[in-house]
Amino acid sequence: MAKTSNKLTAKDLKNLTVGQAAYGSNLRATRNKSGITFHASFTIDGERHQRKLGTDANINLTEAIRVAADYRAKMEREHELKRDGGAESDMTLSEAVPMYMDYLSRFTAKQTRFKEGHFRNHILPVLGDVKIRKINSHQMQSLLGMILNKGVQPATVNRIKATLDAFYKYAVGQSWVLRKPYAVESLTEEPKRKFRIPESHQKAMLAAAKRPEQHPLIYLFLVIGFGVGMRHTEILNIRWENIDWETGNIWMPQTKTGAREQATTELIMEELWELKQKTGAEHGFVFASSKSKSGRIDRMHKPFSRVCQAAGVPTTYTPHFMRHTCVSELVADGCPNDLVMHFTGHKTAKMVSYYAHMKGTKAVAEVRMNRGR
Repeated sequence: MAKTSNKLTAKDLKNLTVGQAAYGSNLRATRNKSGITFHASFTIDGERHQRKLGTDANINLTEAIRVAADYRAKMEREHELKRDGGAESDMTLSEAVPMYMDYLSRFTAKQTRFKEGHFRNHILPVLGDVKIRKINSHQMQSLLGMILNKGVQPATVNRIKATLDAFYKYAVGQSWVLRKPYAVESLTEEPKRKFRIPESHQKAMLAAAKRPEQHPLIYLFLVIGFGVGMRHTEILNIRWENIDWETGNIWMPQTKTGAREQATTELIMEELWELKQKTGAEHGFVFASSKSKSGRIDRMHKPFSRVCQAAGVPTTYTPHFMRHTCVSELVADGCPNDLVMHFTGHKTAKMVSYYAHMKGTKAVAEVRMNRGR
């Protein structure tokens, strides 16, 4: 049974038994077998706020009380701004963005670090003091022009604009504004060259990835990337319970283009099965990590770069090059667009057509059997 007090004391913690919790000082302290876990826990305007602060192995009671108090003050300020603003909030962009970034960090892992950089380096220095309901098209055009004049590429400028667009989509959902207050077109971008990793470099990278000093999952990462061209994050989001061992498909509930059934190759399924036998895993992420909040490895850029270095190939290669390589190879092999899309998850044939225009046919079974061999 939970114990409640206005002020949580060391004596309260000492008296807790395993499974018991004590409340006080904006905190919930729960005793488990390994120690005590602290959560900030309080209610403001009928809304419950909770956040894990740590365990008694890395934070003491005094620190937990202080952190919980700071968190409460921040939440009270947010509630105050929401009450005062209503559907047309008087918040400035500098006041609203931290709430948006907090939401992203807790509920989605979609490029949070890049968006934070866009706000910090480009958007807030110019528009931070402007009320979010008053940012207009002229100000947006000026902002994009200023960023472009710094030498930033149009593609990157468009990504910065997309970050602010995404913020306003969230702001409308929160009733901070009625609608996005500006209408600005994205800049025209130069067509991107689709880089391809030569077969000799692929072989060198796969051989290097098997070395014991490399990341234990980097070889599997490369086999999947080169084999079917899945996107970086898609590979890391593969879960054991979503693998269909009979069909060789993997259910992906959330991708850039929506939920889909991801086709794989025999080699990929063999590597996954071998890892499954070694770990005994039945559920959870294939690329699991106990150090990450998400429960999985967040990025494989560093292990990928180390493999490139060990293989003696350009370290300018990134994981996304594997996707370009896979599509290029499938097209060069004469696969029709619909078959390429079946394996790579492209949404439209137009995206595939950027790589080449070649005629030919190839059965799904043949692709599954031979890719990566």
